[in-house]
Amino acid sequence: MKITEKMRDLTLKNAIILVSYIALLILGLIYLENILFFIGMVFDILQPFIIGFVLAFILNIPMKFFIKKLPIEDEKKKKIISAVLSLLLFFFVVFIIVIIVMPQVIDNIRMFIRDLPIALKQLEEWVDYLLVQVELSSDIVKKIEEFQTNFGNTILTKITTWGPSIAIGVTHFTSSVINIFMGLVIAVYMLFSKDKLLKQAKKCGQAFLSEKQVNSVTEIIHLTSTTFESFLGGQTTESIIIGVLCYIGCVILDIPYASIAAIVIGFTNIIPYFGPIIGAFICSVLIFFVSPVKAIVFLIFSTLLQQFESNLIYPHVVGGSVGLSALWVLFAVSVGGGLFGIAGMVFGLPTFSVIYELLRRWINQRIKEKERQKLKIQNKGTFV
Repeated sequence: MKITEKMRDLTLKNAIILVSYIALLILGLIYLENILFFIGMVFDILQPFIIGFVLAFILNIPMKFFIKKLPIEDEKKKKIISAVLSLLLFFFVVFIIVIIVMPQVIDNIRMFIRDLPIALKQLEEWVDYLLVQVELSSDIVKKIEEFQTNFGNTILTKITTWGPSIAIGVTHFTSSVINIFMGLVIAVYMLFSKDKLLKQAKKCGQAFLSEKQVNSVTEIIHLTSTTFESFLGGQTTESIIIGVLCYIGCVILDIPYASIAAIVIGFTNIIPYFGPIIGAFICSVLIFFVSPVKAIVFLIFSTLLQQFESNLIYPHVVGGSVGLSALWVLFAVSVGGGLFGIAGMVFGLPTFSVIYELLRRWINQRIKEKERQKLKIQNKGTFV
């Protein structure tokens, strides 16, 4: 009788939970727009803290390196000095970008703006020449001429309507700079108070979770942190090496817009597989407006550079940081890019790597449990 009552209570409890979930789902669908607006507003408010956490996570990578290498016995002093050195390294990189890289990029942009009208005129002459050489029907020629006219008018219209957009862009840029500055301050606090924050987080976990759940969460956080640190550290180092080599190669080969090409190739190289192709295509189109021959030279050079990178630099710098085969890497980058764009292509790989590793561990654990159960049954049969 008691068992029947317990089963009835359990069934009633499950039914209430199911109805509650369905009601919440329906309410969520009805007020989806309001919920998304609220989430966006929360993210805007927390943006400095999100930036601060990301910066602290990145700065923690060199900090760990300095902690390992510094010959200081006092752990507290070692951590403080390592944090200071990480910040100095960060500011040194920013200084190099602002003082050395930015002026060259600005000069390249000015050169591009100056050469753009000439390049467009040259392109128009090539199109006219092709129309003369290739015998096309009058309808096709007319459509091409209409496209040329509409294309020019569209560019002029866009330029005239850029005024309000530029004003909005300046406002967003100002707020972004403020958020980044606040994020840096928060990152510095997180970096110097890392041990204290970790202890507080652990206490919260112990207060609301069981010991087994705390261990599981700690293990997942450690795996995620290690995977992202290895991936970001390796990919960033590799991208800097490729960017520098690309700049040196462009200068030697006298390829225009060397600074822009190096930065584009360096940044896009962070995206596995597809990044180098995207970067080479963007730079080739840019160079094509100045010199089609140089664009072809750059394509050949970038292809050789990527072969050098994939065979020599990548295995030594990045190596097996994510622990995935080529097929799963392509899958992670494709799905991440499809869902979240460029950010998804960059962070999709380490995220999928963490999910893959957790699934692998869970499957292995399930197989071991089944083997244990099978052994128990066999042992019982033997004793009987």
